[in-house]
Amino acid sequence: MSLFHSAFLQSKSSAKGPITNQIVHFIQGEIEKGHIASGDRLPSIRMLADLYSVSHVTAASVYNKLSENGYIKSKNRSGYYVIKNPVLPSCTQSSFNPDWLLQHAYEDTSPHTKAGGGWLSEQQIFTSSIQKSLKNIAQSNLIPSLMEYGDPAGLRPLRTAIRNLLERRNIHTIENSITLTHGASQALELSLRACTQPGDIVLVDDPGYCNLYLLLQNLNLRAVGIPYTKEGPDTDALLEIQHQTKAQVMVTTSVLHNPTGICTSLDNIHKINEISKKTGLILIEDNIFLDLAPIRQPCLSQGNNNNVIHIGSFSKTIGPGLRVGYVIAPTAITQKILSYKMSISLTTPQINEMIVHNILKSGLYISHLSDLREQLFQNQKKVSNALKSSGLEVYNRPMGGLFIWARFAFNISPLKITQIAAENNILLAPGYLFRPNQAPSQWFRFNVTLSDKAELYTFLKNMTRIYSHT
Repeated sequence: MSLFHSAFLQSKSSAKGPITNQIVHFIQGEIEKGHIASGDRLPSIRMLADLYSVSHVTAASVYNKLSENGYIKSKNRSGYYVIKNPVLPSCTQSSFNPDWLLQHAYEDTSPHTKAGGGWLSEQQIFTSSIQKSLKNIAQSNLIPSLMEYGDPAGLRPLRTAIRNLLERRNIHTIENSITLTHGASQALELSLRACTQPGDIVLVDDPGYCNLYLLLQNLNLRAVGIPYTKEGPDTDALLEIQHQTKAQVMVTTSVLHNPTGICTSLDNIHKINEISKKTGLILIEDNIFLDLAPIRQPCLSQGNNNNVIHIGSFSKTIGPGLRVGYVIAPTAITQKILSYKMSISLTTPQINEMIVHNILKSGLYISHLSDLREQLFQNQKKVSNALKSSGLEVYNRPMGGLFIWARFAFNISPLKITQIAAENNILLAPGYLFRPNQAPSQWFRFNVTLSDKAELYTFLKNMTRIYSHT
C-alpha cells in the first residue's frame, strides 16, 4: 500500500460526503501542508482509481476538480502535477449568494452537515402519519379522481380543515378565501403578483427570508428593508420609510421569524396593524412557522385588518417534500391569486393535498405539533448552549422553531468562514444572505434540527481559536 493511499485511508475514517469530495479534500490538504510538494507528479488516473477502488470516471473527476480549484495542472499528456505557488481562485460574496444557498443546499454533492439549512431534519418529518395517509389513499377508490386537475382553489375538504385549524388561533376566515398552493413559495409569488406592478417597492424584514429577495428580483420589484429587532419590525422606521417610499406592500414574518427566531411582540403587532389601516399598506404575513409556536402566540392575522394576507404551509410541520401551502386574502385579491395560479400551474396536486387532509382529519396532527414543539424547544436549548461553548454569541434564544441567530464574539469575514466551512463539508448560512442587497452582517443562521453535530462544534471552536487573536 502506498503512503499516499495509507494517509488517505486514515483521513477517510472521519470524513463524510461523496467519495469524490473526500479524495479532493484530502489531496488539497496534503498540498497545503506541503506533504505533496510543488511540482510533484500525482498518480495517473488509472493508478488513482486502483488506489481508492473507484471508477476511472470518479478518478478523472477528482483531478478535474483539483485543476478547477487551482491546485494541479495537466502537462503535455504526461500526467498531473502540483502547481508551483498556486494562485487559488478568489471567492467573492456573489459566490455565496441566496441563489447559491438555495441551489447548493439541495444538490446530491452538498455538504454533509447542513447547519444553515431551512428545513426539518429527517427525524422530525411526520413519516408515520404520511405512510398511513398514503396507505389509506392506496386502499380507497380515490386515486383516479385525485389524478384529475381538481378545484383551482385546491381540495375543499383540506381548505375546511385549514379554516378549523386557524380558528383555534383566533384567525377567522372562510373556505372561499383560502387558496391552496405549491408550497408557501408559490403563495408568496401569487400574492406579490396580485398586489404589485413591476418596479414597485416592497418593504421587507431586514434581516429576513433570503429566497424572498430572489423572488422580488425575478418579479422586477425593489426590496427596502425595515430593521427587525427583538420586538419585531421597528415600527418607527416602518412608518418613516413607508411615508418616504409610498410602498403599497410589506412582507413580514411575525412568528418564529426566519432567520432570527423572534416572535413579534403584541404591542408591535397592534402598531403595525394601525400603520397598515391608516396608510393602506398591504401586509403579506409569511407565517409558515405558525404551527410551531404555542397556540396563544399572537400574529397580525388575528386582528380585524382587511389589509392582511396570511400565508401558511405544512412543509415545516409534516414534511418539506409535500409542497402544500395556502394563502388567505380578501375576496378581490383572492380572485387575482386564482387567476395567476391557473396561468402558472392550472391547479395544485390533489394527491399531496389529500395526504395532508388525511393527517389533519386523523386527529394526530395536533398531538404531533405538541411533540414537535417540545423537541424544538429542547433542541433550541441544547444547540444554543453548544454554540456559546464554541465561542459564539447568541442573539436571542427563541421559544422554539428551527433557527438560532448567532455570531462569533469577534469581527471576522463571514464569507471566509463560509468558504472554509464548505471545504470542510459544512454548509453555513452567513447573515448577509438574509439582508436586502446582501448588506454586511456578522451573523449566521443555524438550524437547530441540523446543527447538533460534533463536527460543526469542533469547526466553530477551531475558527474561534484561530481567528480570535488576528
